Amino acid sequence: MKLPKEFIDYTRRLMGEELYATFEKGMLEEPSVSIRINPFKTDINNINIPLKDENIEWCEYGMYLKKRPNFTFDPLLHAGLYYVQEASSMFVYHVLKQVVKNKVLMLDLCAAPGGKTTCAMSALPKGSKMFSNEPIRQRSQILNENIQKFGISDIYVTNNYAKDYKKSKLMFDVILTDVPCSGEGMFRKDEGAINEWSTKNVNDCQRLQREIVSDIWDCLKPGGILIYSTCTFNAHEDEENVAWIAENLGAEFISIDTRKEWNITGSLIDNNPVYRFIPGKTRGEGIFMAVLRKHGDYDGKISKSNIDAKALKPLHLLYNGVEPDTIKGKQAIPHHSKAMSTTLDENEYPNVEIDYNQAIAYLRKEAITLNSDAPKGIVLLTYRKYPIGFAKNIGNRANNLYPQEWKIKSSHIPEGNTTIIE
Repeated sequence: MKLPKEFIDYTRRLMGEELYATFEKGMLEEPSVSIRINPFKTDINNINIPLKDENIEWCEYGMYLKKRPNFTFDPLLHAGLYYVQEASSMFVYHVLKQVVKNKVLMLDLCAAPGGKTTCAMSALPKGSKMFSNEPIRQRSQILNENIQKFGISDIYVTNNYAKDYKKSKLMFDVILTDVPCSGEGMFRKDEGAINEWSTKNVNDCQRLQREIVSDIWDCLKPGGILIYSTCTFNAHEDEENVAWIAENLGAEFISIDTRKEWNITGSLIDNNPVYRFIPGKTRGEGIFMAVLRKHGDYDGKISKSNIDAKALKPLHLLYNGVEPDTIKGKQAIPHHSKAMSTTLDENEYPNVEIDYNQAIAYLRKEAITLNSDAPKGIVLLTYRKYPIGFAKNIGNRANNLYPQEWKIKSSHIPEGNTTIIE
């Protein structure tokens, strides 16, 4: 791995020789593989994962795997039973468990592809609601897919910039800003991030990050919590930015309890409580996280129940719960989100269990043939009893109702069953 000289020189000065040596060694190691179980769809205590290595200590639903399987060809991934997420990013679960004790309205401002949103929902008290937003339209489609597969109706998926949220008059108890950054924490996994790095990009990112937080600040309730996160190492986008937020926007740092054996690194330039995950020291990729509480006491004038048509009008809403059926002729065609939803009444449609090869064909958007005893009409296809989508059985074949834009595009035929969960 050939890192830019300017990056090496700066990072060595920032970390010091001992920590930098640990970091340098860690960057040559193979990245870990980790997943997070969806607790709304299955019980982590009642499943077996043969590839499991060890638990992720800061997230009760996370675990490292011994190796990277072919996730694409696991039907249960597409059914939303688990999410492939970098272990360091799951630290948001631990943060929310500590600082949130009552149901809240939360905004994940830069949410694609959806890992932190779904992780956060697993940590929040029952009755909480989430706005999961992605400003970049193409990335928002990926976010929408992953949120639908997660299956929780209390999530609103939007495609907006921070300034649009000001117009909505929505006020949030918690805002997560996993802001766009120079991506130094992805160097080990993404060579493109190395090629795109420059000191100019770092400086541009610092300015953009401050702008994003400033734009959304008025949407955070007085006394509300801001979680600031990047996947980069430099202090300009990390320590310097959160200190700027505290001083210029008005907030105080919240200290999060951690365990020594987690090997999380604190601030490299001051005494503010921040949390750095550094490859070689912590098992995972590089991230930075800080938690701040906005000055002031909430006056109660705007309640979190005020999610109405007027509030949603300025927002480009992509998803909120199960989409309505589509009427074709005299028949109602259910939306795929119904199959994915945890509110699904599986008795509403005949259930047809399919095998692995049928499931892969279905996920490829191919026509499939069901057993001769399968009822005709709309059926709910299940794989190992978990819903994966709808089909219209016409006897000699079944019309595939899986979303075209979600289909597995690879023509590769996997060898054997690649299911992660047993």
